[in-house]
Amino acid sequence: MTRPKNSEGGGTDDLRSRSLLRPAILLLLKERESHGYELVSRLAELGFDVPDFGGLYRALRSMEDEGLVTSHWGTPARGPARRVYGITPEGETQLKETAPALVNQRRAIGGLLDRYRGLVHQERKSTKRQRNRVLVVEDDDDMRHTLWVLLEQRGWLVEEAPDGETALDRWSNVSDGIVLLDQRMPGMSGIEVATSMRKSGYDGPILLYSAYIQPDLEARAAALEVQTLSKANFTELFDALAQYEATWKKKGPTRA
Repeated sequence: MTRPKNSEGGGTDDLRSRSLLRPAILLLLKERESHGYELVSRLAELGFDVPDFGGLYRALRSMEDEGLVTSHWGTPARGPARRVYGITPEGETQLKETAPALVNQRRAIGGLLDRYRGLVHQERKSTKRQRNRVLVVEDDDDMRHTLWVLLEQRGWLVEEAPDGETALDRWSNVSDGIVLLDQRMPGMSGIEVATSMRKSGYDGPILLYSAYIQPDLEARAAALEVQTLSKANFTELFDALAQYEATWKKKGPTRA
């Protein structure tokens, strides 16, 4: 099989494309054919930020040259014709061959992250620096760990819970902070956790995020004074947290 040419960018971006973006594209195309704009949206659901459409199309062209993907012009009911991409048998073979490497990469990243988290927890014990607290309630380990890293780096003191029941046991630790809830979890859903917290007297900020925000969920959240956010939009989340921080600074001292 022909090795990928260096045609998708250089340096770190090229390394990322080869190690993650390419198998992600192959996976999505194995699920179903897609045009470029749809691929960007589907990649975002996997956590990829693809602001450069040109880079995506260069990757697709390179993969087509290698025989990993194929394309044809599709004619949707509305709008102009679009080039639709699909996976080839060679692409399916490469996806299968890539899977073990991705498993090893995930294991290595997980090990590094665990050690980093351990160092941060040790630093917590040796410092009296005051920080605002946030309880992250998320059943997906990767998502919860990602939020932990991003929020810790932004100065938050992060508590974690893998499910709603654990969250209810721990929420008192952030009674002067913020609760960040995933909606879809085994057992109690995010809105059920929020309802229980409100009934127990917690009147602090609650943020509920989901990839599938429906009007009925928004209505239930609004009744509980819970803010809803898109799960894939970290910028929206960080902006919301920054607004709460700004409000706290005006009201009084920073949380411990």
